[in-house]
Amino acid sequence: MKAICTKRKWAFNPNDTAKALIEVCFREGLIPALIQSQVSAFRTTLESGIPTVRNKLGGHGQGPVVVDVPPYYTSYLLHLTATTIQLLAEAEKAMK
Repeated sequence: MKAICTKRKWAFNPNDTAKALIEVCFREGLIPALIQSQVSAFRTTLESGIPTVRNKLGGHGQGPVVVDVPPYYTSYLLHLTATTIQLLAEAEKAMK
């Protein structure tokens, strides 16, 4: 999202969290209007699904003890992340 915001010259803070970046993307019309009825679920997935799990189970907050994340959970988040990135990238390409 930061790459898209930078490319499009949309105002954001480099330290913004996913939640703030999502707000910029919605405000600027990146998220297609056709999914407006699903905005709440989409926002929840972006705001608390991917970043929260990543931060708590791996990227941040894991602490000195390695957390064993089940492979099926890892696979789910990997695919969810890839799908989200693809949606955002394709939506950005389609913007005029």
